[in-house]
Amino acid sequence: MDNYKNHKNSKYIKSTDRRRVQHSIPAERKYREAFAIKPIPLNWFRGIGSAISVGIPSILGFLSGNPSLGILASIGGFTFLYVSNETYAQRAVRLFWVALGLTAALTLGALSSYNVPLMVFMFGVVGALSVFIFNLFQITGPGGMFFVLAYSVGTSMPHDPGALPLNIMCVLLGGLFAWIVGMFGYLIVPYGPENKSVSAVYQSLSKLLSAIGTEQFTDLQHQSASLMKQAERTLTNGKVIGSRNHQYLEKLKRLNLQASEIFISIIDVSLESKNAAEDELAQALQRLSHAIHTRDASVRTNYSLKDEFEGSLRNLHLQIEAAYAMLTREVDTPAGDGVTVVNSKPSILDLLRNAFRPDSTILYTSLRYGLVLLVAAAIAYGFHFDRSYWVPLSSAAVMAGGTYIGTVYRGLQRSAGTIIGILIGAAVLWYEPLGIVIPLTLMIFQFVVELIYGRNYALAVLFLTPSTLLIGTTIQPALTAEYFISARIVDIIIGSIIAIVGSLLLWRTRASRKLPETMSHAVQKEGELLLAILNEDPVHDKQKLEHDLRNALIQLRMVYDDAFAESIKKSGRIAVLWPAVADCLHLGYVLLAAANKNETEAISDEDRLEFRRYFDMLTQSIKDKKDPVEINIPWLSKFPAIYEDLVQLQHSLRIGEKATS
Repeated sequence: MDNYKNHKNSKYIKSTDRRRVQHSIPAERKYREAFAIKPIPLNWFRGIGSAISVGIPSILGFLSGNPSLGILASIGGFTFLYVSNETYAQRAVRLFWVALGLTAALTLGALSSYNVPLMVFMFGVVGALSVFIFNLFQITGPGGMFFVLAYSVGTSMPHDPGALPLNIMCVLLGGLFAWIVGMFGYLIVPYGPENKSVSAVYQSLSKLLSAIGTEQFTDLQHQSASLMKQAERTLTNGKVIGSRNHQYLEKLKRLNLQASEIFISIIDVSLESKNAAEDELAQALQRLSHAIHTRDASVRTNYSLKDEFEGSLRNLHLQIEAAYAMLTREVDTPAGDGVTVVNSKPSILDLLRNAFRPDSTILYTSLRYGLVLLVAAAIAYGFHFDRSYWVPLSSAAVMAGGTYIGTVYRGLQRSAGTIIGILIGAAVLWYEPLGIVIPLTLMIFQFVVELIYGRNYALAVLFLTPSTLLIGTTIQPALTAEYFISARIVDIIIGSIIAIVGSLLLWRTRASRKLPETMSHAVQKEGELLLAILNEDPVHDKQKLEHDLRNALIQLRMVYDDAFAESIKKSGRIAVLWPAVADCLHLGYVLLAAANKNETEAISDEDRLEFRRYFDMLTQSIKDKKDPVEINIPWLSKFPAIYEDLVQLQHSLRIGEKATS
């Protein structure tokens, strides 16, 4: 530590002061957080799109005198819920397969309903397989939930082989209609998803710059890095149609590459003392994000403090100016000579190979989902519950929480939301709606559910429950509303309990067991990049190391978040590891910033060996969960921030090990 003390300077101390706030230990999780309302915008697009996709088929069924067929078509309409921010080319393929999958799930339900043991077993198969596929291809959305729903509806249909082809066709047509609704935006803004993804990147960069020196900085660091990676994947899959669209896609690719430069510049700025000009630049990034979103090429920078920019802040200003120039000028590149984004899309064989690796979570997540549904179905049908399929369906919805704490929260939200939602449903049924009023009411409920779903699941269930009751009494009018209400309450609570117990018993601690290895891997990649910087390795070698380190840092944060959500009581034990994880993340991004400058520092072979020994010791101590040995690493006169982070990481790891021992 003597070298560290002897080489402190004023800039060094200021950077330490700005970083100290960022290492606050996360608060332990509380049960009441399940009912917290997230301050996120209402999802109007999802609300309107899902209402149209689910409501129109239902309305057509009622107008044609076949309400049950309309309801079946609306099952296919849930295809729209799998729309995310992928390109329209990807969306066309994805929604088509989702529509076929929902149709196949309903068909399997109808065919297996003749044999109860087979039907119970297939609940698990459908759940596990759907979750496996969605995780394998990293498809965002509700996962296997609606495939289980389609299968459940199939099991509840009357045994009428002659009517099955028509029922299957209705579901498929509903899915194809949802495909049209999901693809309609292509006629208006062909590159809307790509545009939205890049706009989100610049929005996150604005927040990141404003958050320097606050507790949110590390979270926003991870968010920005993840969004840039997602945007790169989206832009890589964008299809060029027409020369004008080609130019705009090239412009978005350049803007996303420029965002990486801005991200690194913000990391540099975070190492220096606070400057009022940071707020000006954050506002400039905010305006740029809005301009990209609205495709406004007339936007201009507006700095009142331009003369005060110096050092890293001046470099950030130049990077932002370059982004503005990219947006406002036309891209003139010959065909095939545009900005290239490396397409590292793995093959299906590679994806499957990775999914079955011992450290992969995909297989275990899928098996847990399937086993819980199988047990839930076995209990429900074994004890002959009313509307037995509601039990595994409730388990499927609650298991969508992913982690154990997420599942507990979903169970609490679904139970509370159902009890209150039944009062709303009872009020609706009391008015005895008839005819087209029923699908219109369902359409309104679906709109509200998807509009507020992201804010809190319990709020969505308030309107999901009366919708379910209305569908049940419509398809089977011979059964009373009281029958559905009593069955709904019992089945929801039992299904939620089964899901929570299953999440508690099945592979709950995989993330915390995986955390040391994941962190060790990230530190190893940091050591490789540092040595590449000091060894003056060729640019292409450093680029590969930078790519590997970015992925390792993103993976580390994801695994830590999963580990933190494994237990409400034990979340505090994982929370004390946060300073070490945060220091590891910060070191990684500082190294990326240094590599981006193409600077180097001549060090002796002996010093290079000391750094290699340091990283070998650090990675091994993390794997072994032991207190790292204190090593006085060589001073880096050109990279004082890296030296500071190396010393700080070693210190944080010692504190973390003592706190958890």
